[in-house]
Amino acid sequence: MRKFTYPLLAVLLGLAATFGLIQSGARGQGPDGPIIVNRETQGENVREISAPSQLSASQPASIGFIDSPSVTCYRPDPARDACHLNWYYMSVSASPSYMIAMTVTVNAVGVVARVGGFFQTSMYVPYNMLGNGFQVACGAPGAGGNPDLGNAYSWTIQAQDSGGLTAANYGTAYCPANTP
Repeated sequence: MRKFTYPLLAVLLGLAATFGLIQSGARGQGPDGPIIVNRETQGENVREISAPSQLSASQPASIGFIDSPSVTCYRPDPARDACHLNWYYMSVSASPSYMIAMTVTVNAVGVVARVGGFFQTSMYVPYNMLGNGFQVACGAPGAGGNPDLGNAYSWTIQAQDSGGLTAANYGTAYCPANTP
């Protein structure tokens, strides 16, 4: 009987430990997802700060809104259907936490940039750090819903700090139409 009891007990303890590790790794992924701590909108553009669900919404956020002014879609060569998306700059800070990363996603393309932090409380990405920006198709007149412009691209900028807080900006950039 002891031949079966000890191995069975060891297996049960191993399973209990495994489920305990899985449960502790899933913290912050509550049934309701992250808590929106602060949210601002301007037209169709949105920016928000969120925290894992186990944190109280009344706790002060240590990550700021992402500052990403002047998203621009421009067409450097009128002979080509190639536009570029770029921002004047992107900036975010956290205190006393450190900035872990900031990512830029153009929804039609996917993640186009990721900037990693290293023991820094703020992150600043100037326009020239991204080269000419991210190449996208300009599109035919009206392709993005405005008859005078070309394609419309929705974009997301997300930042995460070492305290588990995240900030995100969401917006749409309209490109000039490709009129050869």
